[in-house]
Amino acid sequence: MKKDHLLSFEVNRETIGKSAVSSIVFQLLTKLKGIVTMPILTACLAPAELGIYNLILVTSSVLMPLVTLNLTDGVGILFAQEKDPATIARMFNTVLNTVALIAASLALAAFAFGGHLGEYSPYLPWVGLLLLANITHKLPVFLLATYQKSGIVLKNMFQKDLAITLCTVLLVWLGYSYRGMVLAAFVFQTLFALALYRRIFAGMEYRFGIDARLLREFLKLSIPLLPVFFFTWIVQSSDSYFLAYYGGKEVLGKYSVIYGIASVVLCITFALNFFWFPVSARLWRDNREQYTEVFRVVFTAMAALLLASVCLFELNSEAIMRLFVRREAYQDAHVIMGVIAFAFSMQVLMTLLTAPLYSNRNTRAILAAHCVGGGVNTLLNLALIPAFGIVGAAASTAVAYLAIAVGLGIMNYRLAGFRFVDPRLKYVCAFFILAWCGLGLARGSLETPGIAAADLIFVTLVAAAAFRLGLRRDERAYLVSMAAHLAKKQTQGA
Repeated sequence: MKKDHLLSFEVNRETIGKSAVSSIVFQLLTKLKGIVTMPILTACLAPAELGIYNLILVTSSVLMPLVTLNLTDGVGILFAQEKDPATIARMFNTVLNTVALIAASLALAAFAFGGHLGEYSPYLPWVGLLLLANITHKLPVFLLATYQKSGIVLKNMFQKDLAITLCTVLLVWLGYSYRGMVLAAFVFQTLFALALYRRIFAGMEYRFGIDARLLREFLKLSIPLLPVFFFTWIVQSSDSYFLAYYGGKEVLGKYSVIYGIASVVLCITFALNFFWFPVSARLWRDNREQYTEVFRVVFTAMAALLLASVCLFELNSEAIMRLFVRREAYQDAHVIMGVIAFAFSMQVLMTLLTAPLYSNRNTRAILAAHCVGGGVNTLLNLALIPAFGIVGAAASTAVAYLAIAVGLGIMNYRLAGFRFVDPRLKYVCAFFILAWCGLGLARGSLETPGIAAADLIFVTLVAAAAFRLGLRRDERAYLVSMAAHLAKKQTQGA
């Protein structure tokens, strides 16, 4: 493939650094956007209204991999390893046309049988609109992200989210409730998706057709991963149905607010999805020894960063709720913020741990770990939610994610022969477990100035210990050189 082609990329320090930085910046902006608008949404919407929107959101999320047959995620390894533009065009047209046909067929089925869902029937059209918008935008983003075009994706998604945010606030303020949130997402997801399709098909030919041989090859890889996404959804979202059943839509609305705040942790996961799997697939094939060395450092550093964020969420949970959530009805949900942040931290580590198994094509191992997590989550939901409400839901989610992360780690050692654990990891885990417990106990006895002082001391100690004690000299030099290299590139680009 020519180097100046839209879908060309090389795995090197510049590519990884640029993709990582661009992706993390975008996700931080996206999550911060949600937190900044939260005071307006919680002031205009009652917990029950947010609960309804949460049900629409989680229902569309479970349907998305079924409509796409996981083709937008499960075949990324095949796209990342392909360099011929003509072949890539056939591959993408096959994926695009297959998903379009499935979506059209399911839309007809929903129109014919959707009226038989009882009290939930009025929500079905809104689920369909959100699902269609997400799929339409996911397809071009999947292709561009696979070939490390993070700059194009970043610009498009930033503008899209800005438009959605402004329209959402306006429609909610005008009284359209959750319907306004769905309409804003549908309109601007579709418009900005069309812009990406135009960019893609300016460099390749679109043909309405499906290459049967390619589709069979894709399905062999994507279909076995469908249960992974289903069990991931069970762990992440099925508690919404349990909470709605046992506690009502009001309790679910409170839970969704905590999810929205703590989900800033997941910006790292979404950023990794932009570059981690394609880069891992390429390095697994080309230089596995180097990949192992880098992975050890990245995993340990990521664990330290995530656990530090959990401690900060725990310490500042009450202050965060008072700052970003206006209605008093939401405030008592702060008690689960640290636990949800821990659950999301485990999800980030799961993303890291899945890449080696995925690159080694151990999809059954990935499925087995998620099956265990889904089973644990379902049993704990049934046992804890009726008695403890949102506290039980948070605990079941955190335990399930931890079980999956541990299972994936074991599979990496046994099946892929990937010995990724750095000896420094045990010290990281021990320190932050003690810190989490200590800061959680201290939160109840500290006023706002004391909490701010504790934040400053904690962040300073963690940063100093990480840079001076946690990193080796060569690792510190590498990080400094990468930061200088990126700064130089940014300056030249400006």
